[in-house]
Amino acid sequence: MKQASRPTSQREIIFSKAPGLEASEVLFDSISDVLFCVKDRNRRYVAANEAFIRRAGLLNRNELLGRTAREVFPAILAAGYEQQDEDVFAKGVTVRDRLEMITQTGGNVGWFVSQKVAVKAENGEVIALAGISRDLDTPAKHGHELGGLAQILDTLHQDCAKPLRIEKLARRAGLSWSQFQRRVRAITGLTPRQLLTKSRIELAAEALRNTTEALSMIAFDCGFYDQAAFSRQFRSATGLTPGEYRRAFKG
Repeated sequence: MKQASRPTSQREIIFSKAPGLEASEVLFDSISDVLFCVKDRNRRYVAANEAFIRRAGLLNRNELLGRTAREVFPAILAAGYEQQDEDVFAKGVTVRDRLEMITQTGGNVGWFVSQKVAVKAENGEVIALAGISRDLDTPAKHGHELGGLAQILDTLHQDCAKPLRIEKLARRAGLSWSQFQRRVRAITGLTPRQLLTKSRIELAAEALRNTTEALSMIAFDCGFYDQAAFSRQFRSATGLTPGEYRRAFKG
């Protein structure tokens, strides 16, 4: 009897140890607003869906496989992606509903909600990272769906630097805290707290790119409790500290 050929590429090796990944890649190819990818322990892409390939500006999967984020994306994006992957590889943690901001070279920003998991072989060894990221639309694109929440969501955006209380905003909308959470998430894909953080980080990112204001003042002006909280939340969303982000655009 002829023996089956042994896997030769890193993609084949990982697929042989975690067979569900190959089926996942096929399934995610049919979803246009979710990015799916798998990276090996050397941070090289071994799988991705069509949406991810288009986002990377590539023509086909073969142009992506075997390359790292630094070889595919602008440096500021790649640095963020690598930092965000580190906890998964180093600690085997699962990342759920992480709000992530990307900044293109020209300064335009985009937002994703990401989920990342460690891929393990039968013996428990972490052999790869699998992740999905969903593009977020801004509330303005859903104006016809917002109804009475439109003014409240506008407050989360326009007045984000103020000490807003989610419970108070829920009462203004005539909803309980849990109802408010569910309605906002159903419309925007984010919780009210995530929306507030998103607006504050966007405001801070603009200040970092376009001013020389001290980080402590940017933290205060953008509604963060203190500079430490600002740095922690900014790095969580972008993969970079505020100082690193500023240097990337000033350099």
